[in-house]
Amino acid sequence: MKKLVVATLVVIGALSGCAGGSAGGFDSLNFSNAAQVHIFTPEEQNAMTAEGTSPTMLLPSEVRAHFEKIRAGKNTKPTGVVTYCDAGLAQLIQARRNQALAAIDGACGGKDQYEIRHEGLGNLKARYAGPIQVGASCTRSKEIIFRCNGVQPKPNLSK
Repeated sequence: MKKLVVATLVVIGALSGCAGGSAGGFDSLNFSNAAQVHIFTPEEQNAMTAEGTSPTMLLPSEVRAHFEKIRAGKNTKPTGVVTYCDAGLAQLIQARRNQALAAIDGACGGKDQYEIRHEGLGNLKARYAGPIQVGASCTRSKEIIFRCNGVQPKPNLSK
């Protein structure tokens, strides 16, 4: 009976994406891209607001302020984004967020060398083969959009 309960708990943990930890296990397989920073290219930056959203997604009350920032030259664009999974135990979520912030530290040249422009719902890409999902994915992802304060890192265009 104990073996059945343990096996059931392992299967539930594997399916929910909440098992394992920073040392490995299911969690590191499911969310291995959680600490990879994406630096925006100039083309991507041109198509977004200072908060990292599309200019077509502004509310009518925000349009005037948006164009005033552009005219005043204060519309600095975000440097990049890092995504992490917000599903699972609170300790795992905090560990993933800390990894994401450490990745931003590395991209911007140290602690307190960046400004968080937006932190909210993200989109981890899932791969599909027809109607079947291949590999694990996160059901609740978050993204941190940031701007480096000093020298701006260059995007990696070799992908």
